[in-house]
Amino acid sequence: MDHITETPGPDRWKAILQSPYLAGSVKFILPLAIIPVVFLVLYLTEPYEQFLIISGLLVAYFVPPAGKETIIPLAVVLGYPWWLITLMIFLLDVAVSLFVVWNLDLALKLPLIGRLIESGMTAGRNYTEAQPWLRRFSTVGLILFVFFPLQGTGAMNGAILGRLLGLEKRRVFGCVCIGSIFSCLAFSLGADVLLDVYRQNPALGIGILVAIIVGVVAGVVGWRVYKKRLRERTPG
Repeated sequence: MDHITETPGPDRWKAILQSPYLAGSVKFILPLAIIPVVFLVLYLTEPYEQFLIISGLLVAYFVPPAGKETIIPLAVVLGYPWWLITLMIFLLDVAVSLFVVWNLDLALKLPLIGRLIESGMTAGRNYTEAQPWLRRFSTVGLILFVFFPLQGTGAMNGAILGRLLGLEKRRVFGCVCIGSIFSCLAFSLGADVLLDVYRQNPALGIGILVAIIVGVVAGVVGWRVYKKRLRERTPG
């Protein structure tokens, strides 16, 4: 008799891929695997000293209060191409948001990550309470939440906020990615243009930088005043 080797059919492969153990492992490991891959690519493509500097900046990105508004311009000033730091920060945001979207319940049980997630959930609840319109315009609101570099915003808290709003996981991930890439581009291209202006006309470059800082400070102060007045109007 001929020996017939049985091969898994489409239904069997589908059942294997839908296994909760396999799917759960992939959803937990895949987002975390993106981060070391980012550092490995930098190690293979950048001179060692440059690799150490940019790696330090990427690690600092995970430590509050650092964010895109500080890490990206600093990397551009240190001579890294705007597109490189944009891509690296965006991939880190992808990894973090994907991990939260897929593993929110599990992440809450992890010692260190759980505390970060809980703080993000608190920030998300406070934001939705202060911005009731967000529930009506959830997609646009979530993108703006990730885009603007306010305290408590960003990819991780954006993904948490999307889950709190009850949005579908794919929709949450898409909104976070859109907000992240546009935010990264705004800071990287802005810093690159400002650096070129400074090299050609230092006085003009410093003047533009001062104007930007004043505008940001005014915006932050105005935001805090608005939130304070909103809390005073809200009945205890």
